[in-house]
Amino acid sequence: MPSRFFDDPFADAPDGLRILAFGDVVGPAGLKAVERLLPGIRSAARPDVVIANGENANGFGMLPASAQKMFTSGVDVITGGNHTFRPSDAHRMLDAERHRVLRPANLAPATSPGAGETVFESPRGPVGVVNLAGQVFMDPADNPFWALDGALARLRERKVRVIVVDFHAEATGEKTALARFADGRASLVFGTHTHVPTADARVLPGGCGFITDVGLCGSGAGIIGMEPDAILRRHLSGLPGRFNPHASESRLQGVAAVASPDTGACLWISRVEWILE
Repeated sequence: MPSRFFDDPFADAPDGLRILAFGDVVGPAGLKAVERLLPGIRSAARPDVVIANGENANGFGMLPASAQKMFTSGVDVITGGNHTFRPSDAHRMLDAERHRVLRPANLAPATSPGAGETVFESPRGPVGVVNLAGQVFMDPADNPFWALDGALARLRERKVRVIVVDFHAEATGEKTALARFADGRASLVFGTHTHVPTADARVLPGGCGFITDVGLCGSGAGIIGMEPDAILRRHLSGLPGRFNPHASESRLQGVAAVASPDTGACLWISRVEWILE
């Protein structure tokens, strides 16, 4: 039976456009949690848009079959991160599904496969989704602040009020800085990549909802969703090794938020977690 961190994620929320955003889907345990739990969550919570970061769905990268499982289960937009371009099978998907499978806008040139932003038509109006990668302690990427500035301008030109940003980054300070930069212009900035949820979900002074990291969809019994043994060997020996997703126990971690369809301001935000027992 599934258990819930909150009985109803939107029970105390005001009326508005309902957003559910989930952290990195990690391996079979993450896909299992999405497939088993999300349909019931959608039925009970009635979100207007569901976003999930899928870049670890197959360990390091996401295959098209995994993306399809997430769409079938109720995910509307899949975002990516530093592993998005692995494996090569993902490249064609990034182009064919560029309106609902994103890669960080600043991770590669515009001529590379895929797109870093999209507009999802929700029941309460259009929702812009932007995917960005951090620069601190991460793979090389262009400046995420300038990339966000351009994306926000383009979405505003299209009269999109509600804008959600997945910032796939390591450093907490960089994530907070980007959220402050977006405050007053974006509805929600949620961090991904560390696979560990933070306790700082809040609405910034200009009306932008923010959480440093939403956590993961996967096994909470491993180390950031991966099997512990290989990671411990890496720490003890200093030698590289293959990390495989941990298969036992499945959970969904994320954030629920409500935004005004008229102004785009975040009205309410709260962390959520469901565990498949």
